[in-house]
Amino acid sequence: MNANTAALKSNLQKLIVETDDEAILSKVQAYFDTQKYSQNDWWEALSDAELELINKGIGQLDNGERIPHDKVRAKAELLIGRK
Repeated sequence: MNANTAALKSNLQKLIVETDDEAILSKVQAYFDTQKYSQNDWWEALSDAELELINKGIGQLDNGERIPHDKVRAKAELLIGRK
């Protein structure tokens, strides 16, 4: 670790220790969680239920069970009351 990295860590630690603002602390935590997650393959973070649903969808596509985008969009527009 170089001197600049050590200084940054020290400054961040001081800022974190000195604040009682939960919103700031939550954002810092979320940022670090996001960075940790982004270094991992997102596929590995999916639950068994999520993987099952994805594989089911892929199977449906492979079997020709598709709904054209324009039909899905039209249905969504109706559901949200735009048409």
